[in-house]
Amino acid sequence: MEKCRDCNSILTKQETACYACGCAVKRKTEGAGLANNMVRVINVLLVVSALLTLASLFFSFTPTFTKCAFATLVLGIVKSSATQMAEREGK
Repeated sequence: MEKCRDCNSILTKQETACYACGCAVKRKTEGAGLANNMVRVINVLLVVSALLTLASLFFSFTPTFTKCAFATLVLGIVKSSATQMAEREGK
């Protein structure tokens, strides 16, 4: 379901202009842009960091738990911001 960016009314896929406010509808491009690729990379890094955090509890060859947990926390925040920026860019 898509919504108008100006007035938040619900739009169908066939509409080219909003029926409530009359503004033109900008369709999302589903291409693999730079922002979408960065979100994918950050997701992979987040998963690797989470796995290293778990491994640091049991193995000594990994970085310390606090370093891994901090990196996982920071990557989680970065992922949230990057996802929001990618959504804005796609609109």
